[in-house]
Amino acid sequence: MIKFFQKIRYDLIGNNKTGKYFKYAIGEIVLVVIGILIALQINNWNENRKVQKLEAQIYTELKSDLLQTRNDIKTTISKHKEIFKTSQQLLNDIYDKKSNSQTIYESFTTSSAEFQIIPKTSAFENLKNIGLNTLSNDSLRIAITNLFQLNLKRLEDELGMKQAEFNMTKLIQPFLFKYLSADYNQPTKYGFMHSDSISIYKLRIDNYDKFLNDNDLMKNLQLSLYNRGKIIDEETETIKAIDSVIYGIKEELDKLNK
Repeated sequence: MIKFFQKIRYDLIGNNKTGKYFKYAIGEIVLVVIGILIALQINNWNENRKVQKLEAQIYTELKSDLLQTRNDIKTTISKHKEIFKTSQQLLNDIYDKKSNSQTIYESFTTSSAEFQIIPKTSAFENLKNIGLNTLSNDSLRIAITNLFQLNLKRLEDELGMKQAEFNMTKLIQPFLFKYLSADYNQPTKYGFMHSDSISIYKLRIDNYDKFLNDNDLMKNLQLSLYNRGKIIDEETETIKAIDSVIYGIKEELDKLNK
């Protein structure tokens, strides 16, 4: 092809067709420029496809992590709601001076239960290493960042209560030690997969009349119940935030995969 154009140039110069030669030269320059532009366009298209492919991969990984975290939070919400219900009943039973029972014992011993949520963040950490600006949708990028760095961080520490003096364990545990005692008439064997079985004694609420009239216990049970309610609210709002981000990710994936 190059030899073909060279021959045309030589013929035009040799025949003193200077005007036509200049027109030809201009045309050749235009063709070269067009070729360069086409090559740049193809290169840009390839680069954009690579970026879109990476973006789609990140979105897919983020969605997977968020779905798993969502399931973990929903499971934890169910546990909190069950204890919230039994703790409320325990308060009523203490107020009504109900007789000692297995139900009261179980409600009392579970009233301090806390659950750790460990969000799955590997995809978000990978995104931070690659660069947050890899995500082209600004509003969705901000929503994802807020979700991982604010909402999920708060849940991981259950609203910061684990380090506070009024977390549920610290509120109730002193009273567990105060009122629970071993019932030596009821030994129970427990087995383990990789060790020998053990014999332990069931616990019971001792000094039950004092238990029913312990004002400090009543105050701490109420505060613990309030804290659990706040945690349930926060976890539920986080589920809503996750659902919103997952919906946005699905929309972006639909656009990128077209």
